[in-house]
Amino acid sequence: MTDVPRSIESVPFRKLRDITPVSRFGVGGTDLGIPCRVGDDVLYVFGDTFEGLSIGAGDWRSPVGLFGDRGGVVQRPAGPDRRRARQLLDYSHDTGRFTTILPTTCIEVDGALYLHTMRMQSLDTVVRTGLYRSDDGAETWREVAQYNAGHADGCWCMWALCPAPDGYTYNVSTGGLSRDKGLRLHRMRTETLGTLRDGIDVEWEPWGWRAETGWAWGNPPTDLSLGRGYGELSLSLVEGTWVLTYFDAAGYRIAARFADRIDGVWSDPVTLLHGSSWQDEDHAAGRVAQLYGGYLVPGSTLRSARLVVSQWNTAVGHPYKSMMFTGALRS
Repeated sequence: MTDVPRSIESVPFRKLRDITPVSRFGVGGTDLGIPCRVGDDVLYVFGDTFEGLSIGAGDWRSPVGLFGDRGGVVQRPAGPDRRRARQLLDYSHDTGRFTTILPTTCIEVDGALYLHTMRMQSLDTVVRTGLYRSDDGAETWREVAQYNAGHADGCWCMWALCPAPDGYTYNVSTGGLSRDKGLRLHRMRTETLGTLRDGIDVEWEPWGWRAETGWAWGNPPTDLSLGRGYGELSLSLVEGTWVLTYFDAAGYRIAARFADRIDGVWSDPVTLLHGSSWQDEDHAAGRVAQLYGGYLVPGSTLRSARLVVSQWNTAVGHPYKSMMFTGALRS
């Protein structure tokens, strides 16, 4: 991306540290690092992970989990092995039916963890998605639901989940890694999550528009009219404000939108980090080459937030890592 122009717009976020690699736990090259609060710790869930620093270098696992603090300092692997970060789900890569399983969002509800994943045939093709549950702090997982990736006009691949005080868990979703779709909104009674069992289809209630009713819950899922080009999503309720942070592939940046009601009017996007060329990147100034991700860390406030951002130099295979940035969502 050497032709990316240098931006003169200032941004509020600066780099705090690299989260990975963590070689002592067998984590070299990896990405994502989706954060989920688990008690006093944060579980960071990563995508395709390798022993070495580059894509394809050594033992291939996905998803992988590491426990750490809110600052991205890793303490131990998730799973039964305390010395090595093992693959959280029991499957083999490159089976012919799919190549890998990638995480998209992770939440904790009443002591149970819920991890949503995409089953990938290739980086451009999602076979289906699934929701996994852990009742033992991420040591073991079982799939409790499967979903058709083509639902909602193909905007049902990457999810962002957030339980709310009103008794619902809300779901903002978009397409897969082609990153060319808009957004859809669904919800489910949070208590229903605990009843999910693999093979029992429990639908999410969509938010949509019809001429007879206008916008209403239960209508077919409708594009939220917030543009296209969305990548990885993160949905949070921060000090009573809904916050959506995301990779804006169309704008080559990490951005945020805000709303007083999740089914209300969302703000225009605010740039948190700019994408840049490799020659122009400056993490202290908020310019990151080949960035993506953009997950808000639990415990963030509007004035003091932390964000997990990925970077992958696709030309040479590394750096391929997750990083922590810090700053204010709103001044």
